Amino acid sequence: MRVLVTGGAGYIGCLTVEELLKAGHEPVVFDTLNWGGEGLEEHMDKIKLIEGDVRSSKDLIYALEGVDSVVHLAGIVGEPACKNNYKAHFTINIESTRTLLDCMTDPNIGIVKDFIFLSSCSVYGNVKGLYNEVTEMTPTSPLSLYADAKLQAENIINEYAAKFPHFHPTILRLTTVFGWSPRPRLDLVTNLFAYRAWKEGKISIFGDGMQYRSLIHVHDVAKAVVHTLEAPRFLRDRKVYHLGEEANNRTVRDIAMIVKQYMPETDVEFLEGEPTDKRDYKINCQRIKNILGWKAQYTVEDGIKQMLEKLEENDWDWESFKYRNNQYAYV
Repeated sequence: MRVLVTGGAGYIGCLTVEELLKAGHEPVVFDTLNWGGEGLEEHMDKIKLIEGDVRSSKDLIYALEGVDSVVHLAGIVGEPACKNNYKAHFTINIESTRTLLDCMTDPNIGIVKDFIFLSSCSVYGNVKGLYNEVTEMTPTSPLSLYADAKLQAENIINEYAAKFPHFHPTILRLTTVFGWSPRPRLDLVTNLFAYRAWKEGKISIFGDGMQYRSLIHVHDVAKAVVHTLEAPRFLRDRKVYHLGEEANNRTVRDIAMIVKQYMPETDVEFLEGEPTDKRDYKINCQRIKNILGWKAQYTVEDGIKQMLEKLEENDWDWESFKYRNNQYAYV
């Protein structure tokens, strides 16, 4: 397949491109390149790279030419980054989905039928005390701009699916992502803890650290995207799947202690008086395993060990804004 990957130079995107190539597909990368294109350097001779803005129908129309399917990854990721510029957040994380689907479903432009959207399990908010675990049928209750935008984008997708019989979307709700990517991110909880232990020998946890995070390695995400894309359409058409692994349901405290296993000198401190992220849930991911036959390969331990090794191997400026989404001036 010829697959358009919006945000294809990003943390998840560059690995998705790698997995598409491994599977014999033809990726077309569409990205603003805000973070550069270093994550794609190894594959530049095998892909088509289009620098463009996902909010621009002009850019998208030409990028969609000859495409069989779309993987929509482009967005401002994380609550701190979304708060930097609300207008950019609104236009990129919500309205760009409508713009993209307008281009995909217009017969005068050229219909693209298959669509995978990466959403987030943060749409559920804090379910502690309400549900023992979260399934795809659990009511949503987003607590942040980022989570609310993901839910609004899902609603736009469902609106187009109801309107156009030839449009076949799949929504993958990601658990919290971690692990090494050719375009690294150090502002995700597991990666951040590994970095702080490696750089400073200290991890600070707001609150008691007993809130749960359901985790998924970034490479498993990329593999799952390709696996879903290749699944029979009737198994993925208009479906919502959680993307995660129950064995990786860990508390924030657990994550810190796993890092400490590899960096024994690390000091773990608990800042009880500080405000904490209110999300707290255990995600059930059986649906994607049972229906699509996908399963994760990486454990939290695997990801932390690899992250520490990569930090040691690469003499990069790790304090650069390039490795943290929330330090970029979005426009």
